[in-house]
Amino acid sequence: MKKNSALSKKMTKYSVLAGAAITMIAACKKDDSNDPNIIETDVNPDISITSMNNSGNEVEIDINGDGILDVSIGAYNYNYTYGGTSTSVNSGYISSLNGGQVLTQSESIILGGNSYMEDFAIALSEGNSIGPSQVTWLDYGYLGAKGTYYGQEITAGQFLGQDKYVGLSIQAAGNTHYAWLRLSMTADGSNVTVYEYAYHINPNTPIEAGSK
Repeated sequence: MKKNSALSKKMTKYSVLAGAAITMIAACKKDDSNDPNIIETDVNPDISITSMNNSGNEVEIDINGDGILDVSIGAYNYNYTYGGTSTSVNSGYISSLNGGQVLTQSESIILGGNSYMEDFAIALSEGNSIGPSQVTWLDYGYLGAKGTYYGQEITAGQFLGQDKYVGLSIQAAGNTHYAWLRLSMTADGSNVTVYEYAYHINPNTPIEAGSK
């Protein structure tokens, strides 16, 4: 989880979290693209990332196949009791690596009667543009959070129960390339599945979500 986020601070304040998440590197065959400037990877088999009791899993992916990891995707579960009240929350997140960024927006979460602003990845539909004209780029974004926190129901994020695209920027040889990654998240937030991803070979050039 993002160490400096209000949500993770609020959760971890009352819990001792498990050790480091499991990391895997996805190696998948590139498909022939309709657009020669877009390189798409069909993940076969799909990568399933499932949270565990008070722990999680994480996958790291090299989007453009240059041997440098570009993004990590994870699922985590918080499950503990404090003061006689139980908390159980599933969450998913996506984090950029090595200078990349994630297309995000801020959303509010109500915890303990207080409102906290958190950064969530934007769930894009096929055909949505991803490029330099967008300004809400960060190195991290939640995909979603679902569960009960001290008796309060939490439902946050745009990917819960959805199969959508994430907008990404990645770095290659000092240049910025735009990319998309298609994933889904279960309605309860316990699993994230990665299906495919693609990037534009020309620097600073927009790409449409789902384009090949």
